[in-house]
Amino acid sequence: MQILVIENELRDVVSRIITQVELSTKQNRYDINLALEDAFIPILKSIFNLSNLVNLNRKQKNYPGIDLGDEFDRVAFQITSSTNLEKVKKTITQFKDKKFYNSFDELFILMLTKKQSSYSQSAIDQITEDLFSFKTAEHIIDLGDLLERITGLRIPTQERILNEFKLILGEIDSKIAYLTDNEEKTHNLLSNLVSIEFPKNIYVADLIIDDKEIIKEARAQLNFKKSRANKSLIVKLALVLANKSSDAWVCYENKLFTFINLEKDSSIFSGIIDQNNIEILSSQDLYLSTSLDNLNIFKQLLHKATTERLKLRNVRWSQENKNFYFTSEQENRLETWIGKKKATRTVYEKVLSKKDPTKISHHKHLSFSLSFINIEDQWFGNIIPSWLYTYNGYKKSRFHEDLLSKQKRLEHNQSVKNLVRFLAYFLANDDPNKDTEITYKNLLEMTSETGAILTDALLAVEETEETIWEGIE
Repeated sequence: MQILVIENELRDVVSRIITQVELSTKQNRYDINLALEDAFIPILKSIFNLSNLVNLNRKQKNYPGIDLGDEFDRVAFQITSSTNLEKVKKTITQFKDKKFYNSFDELFILMLTKKQSSYSQSAIDQITEDLFSFKTAEHIIDLGDLLERITGLRIPTQERILNEFKLILGEIDSKIAYLTDNEEKTHNLLSNLVSIEFPKNIYVADLIIDDKEIIKEARAQLNFKKSRANKSLIVKLALVLANKSSDAWVCYENKLFTFINLEKDSSIFSGIIDQNNIEILSSQDLYLSTSLDNLNIFKQLLHKATTERLKLRNVRWSQENKNFYFTSEQENRLETWIGKKKATRTVYEKVLSKKDPTKISHHKHLSFSLSFINIEDQWFGNIIPSWLYTYNGYKKSRFHEDLLSKQKRLEHNQSVKNLVRFLAYFLANDDPNKDTEITYKNLLEMTSETGAILTDALLAVEETEETIWEGIE
């Protein structure tokens, strides 16, 4: 009898999810699937037996065509509320163009509403060109297909999946209720865009270091073991060898670019750049240039100047995860900030093992990503808060995705909003006596109509963000 009760509940909850998603799509709220990417991970893990399934968009920005993936079992998923053939073709085209078939053997497209009765296999075959296999009858699935697979699982697993579906339904209901409550009102909203100020000029100098000599010294003095290094790494090694430190620069075509006024003080780069031949560029000329390389250099300078500034406040940049994260040598780290009133927030903590409280289970770090956007000649940092779970304070824990998924389910709109407000406050309230090349100001306020325009602009930034990091050493 228990299994009949579970199956009935599953059908009821899933049908309600489908109804709510259909309602959202009819109201042109196509972003509902974005809110559910993490929520489907434990369900798909159980159904497809994919223990290493993760959200690829959190692992690497701009993963077009796929949302979730298990690189060990080589299975990927796209989660969408669209059910038409064009959406399928677009997904498969992106999968092919990005050569994701080298990392994944199977691609499933999970539709959150009822899929069409059939899809043209010949149209798909024209896209795949025998590079990988995609069978429309097998690889296009909807929630009804998931239900069929669930019935073959053990009762405890079905119960666990039922609870996950209930959480998904609650998440959809909350999102729709929030949007419905706010869509008819035109009022000021607080965005996640924080305004930025930076120097008017960028200083450029030729690099004069001997790459082979630097690598040779690094091997002898720093135990450097790599056989080769790009120009940026060689400059870093040269700075370390000279007992100097700065991240606020970019290398490109054997030149060093920086906001630091090299005419007043170039001592930090002594022996690295030609101090007798310094060129001054206008920041505006660089970011308004039609050359993508110039825009890349400028955005990287914003990022590098931010990295240098935050490093002094024990906030580190993770190249692996492409985000900033709070660190500490203490058991916990609290930061004081002022929202509506003065408060504190835990930004780092050592979490002890439940089985053995004398051991550390993992480290929990508040983290955030920053992308940069220009709106009518005003630059903003786009703050996306998150969490990073490490096993030693800087290397990602193998349980990171599961821990992050659980944390995200505990957060609601107000808690995420407060995280953004805290991070903006933290960025803006630096030591006023400290000379920095970049400063953060206030969060941008906007009306609900303006918000739609900014959302489109931010989506355009996300789509091109991957190219911003290409081509610059």
